[in-house]
Amino acid sequence: MNILVIDDDKMTSQALTHSLEELGHKPFVANDGEHAITKITNGEYDLVISDVMMPGISGLSLLNVLRTVHLCFTPVIMMSSLHNSPLIEASLRAGASDFISKPVTIEELAAKLSKYDKTNQ
Repeated sequence: MNILVIDDDKMTSQALTHSLEELGHKPFVANDGEHAITKITNGEYDLVISDVMMPGISGLSLLNVLRTVHLCFTPVIMMSSLHNSPLIEASLRAGASDFISKPVTIEELAAKLSKYDKTNQ
């Protein structure tokens, strides 16, 4: 799958990119919400993984834009190092398909992605 990873933390982006490649996917990276909107406008992605807390356009604000304008049907997995129920609930209410907590293990990532990978269905 073509997967857009959106995170302002370069180490997280690099780790996710490496894991996604190991799992046979093609990752693309945006380091903030504005960059993500540009990439989404110019590309096609099967899935998006976005951090919730980012400077500028937050992950939840970005999710609202994606759901109303560009990617109304593309699965979006939100992620955060904050492991609290209100944040997870807010993400799902805003239109997220799923939520994953940082740090993300390759096993957790594989399990989440298997729900959305149409090539395995």
